[in-house]
Amino acid sequence: MTIKVHHTLLMTGAAGGLGKAMHALPPFFGAMLLVLLLVTYVPALSLWLPGLVLK
Repeated sequence: MTIKVHHTLLMTGAAGGLGKAMHALPPFFGAMLLVLLLVTYVPALSLWLPGLVLK
């Protein structure tokens, strides 16, 4: 985890309980994993923006 995520978890845990914060995280981690897999295994997605900028 990055420092920002860690800091946010600590503040959220202090405000409303760490359990609520931990239950909200799996959808975000799932979305990040999905994007990572798409960018890794579908090269057109990761090469689209540089190709657009360099034209």
